[in-house]
Amino acid sequence: MSSHRRTGTDAAPTFRSALHHRDFRLLLLGHGAGTIAQLMMMLAVGIEALARTSSSLWVSVTVALGFVPYVVFSGYAGVLADRWSRSVVLFFSFASRAACAAAVATGLLLGWPVPVLIVITAVAAVLATPSYPALAAATPECVADELLPPANALVTGVENAAWIAGPGAFGVVVLAGYGPTIATASSAALFALAALLAARVRLPRPAGGPAADGLLAELLTGLRLVAIQARIRRPMTVAVIDNFLYGYLVVALVLLAERGLGGPDAVGWLSAGLSGGALAAMAVVNRLASHRRPALVLFAVMAAFAVSVALIGLSGSLPPAVAFVTLAGAATLIAEVIAVTLLQRAAPDDVVARVFGVYDQLNVGAIAVGSLIAGPLADQLGAGTAIVVVAAGCFAASSVATATMRGRQRTARHSVEVAAPATSTVEERRSH
Repeated sequence: MSSHRRTGTDAAPTFRSALHHRDFRLLLLGHGAGTIAQLMMMLAVGIEALARTSSSLWVSVTVALGFVPYVVFSGYAGVLADRWSRSVVLFFSFASRAACAAAVATGLLLGWPVPVLIVITAVAAVLATPSYPALAAATPECVADELLPPANALVTGVENAAWIAGPGAFGVVVLAGYGPTIATASSAALFALAALLAARVRLPRPAGGPAADGLLAELLTGLRLVAIQARIRRPMTVAVIDNFLYGYLVVALVLLAERGLGGPDAVGWLSAGLSGGALAAMAVVNRLASHRRPALVLFAVMAAFAVSVALIGLSGSLPPAVAFVTLAGAATLIAEVIAVTLLQRAAPDDVVARVFGVYDQLNVGAIAVGSLIAGPLADQLGAGTAIVVVAAGCFAASSVATATMRGRQRTARHSVEVAAPATSTVEERRSH
């Protein structure tokens, strides 16, 4: 048995013990580098479109086409990550996007039409969709079951950090006196680095490999599992509620700050509190996600998230709002890590990437819906009242979703055709 398949029963579940596994470490670094590169390329094309056309519409189109593929294609991307080795899928995702970024950099240098640049960027976004499902499915292959909480916390932390670092890296390039061309060339280099990291990992193809039923049938298998398997559906439902409330909160904080908490400076403090809370949660997420009654913890964390969001709407002044938003930032990260861990333990090995493809679709969609309704609700009810109403609804929905969850939700099923409940050990699961 290779080092990345050891059970780890002799070690406490810490970030260091998760990072001790070479394959996980390489894929995690690659995913982080690829996410930064994706954002740099998208922003570079958006800025170029604005500079050439003076139209904010083209900027909106660029950004929208950077996110829409996740809602549309992530399910199919999960099928690919269940057909082939997850490390191979990650390699091709990074390598193909490196080619796209190189093409965009060339187009920027040669003055290609803006629509052509946007189309290439949209293609790169489609090619990015297998990345998260493949990494989520690869994580249980790289680390032992008891190390899933710290590993998932690291994945969530790196992804959040990359989403922050992407615009920052682009800004550094611009502040250094270089334009979108150099920024896109830099993103191509980051994609290439990510591909090299993924190429050093050799995970086996999932049991079963490509099926003869066709792509749509395999996609529907993942959707059916989410729909009919309660141990999969319930944590995914909580994750969707969590991401919906997060998407709503990000926009609602801006509206609340502008309409009663002090304007742009307040937005900065509130945003810092949201990120600071998520960072602080890394200190306790392992212990909470490893609890023997994760459903109870998930209920408590979602309750804390919803209550803290409601208190933001009721606070009336900036200092308590920052305190409550910090708690909300911590709660949303912990809830996501617990939900992801439960899904990894519940999903059959040969369809876990399809489950996370559906997860990606639903959660990106939930963030988008939450963000879209924030403005209209604030106009109708007032920014503070709307926050309280949405938080109360999310609390009720998450309470229902967690009410009947039981146990650690492990599974030893290695194929969707096997209906027996979980009984095997981690070693048996790894041996397949």
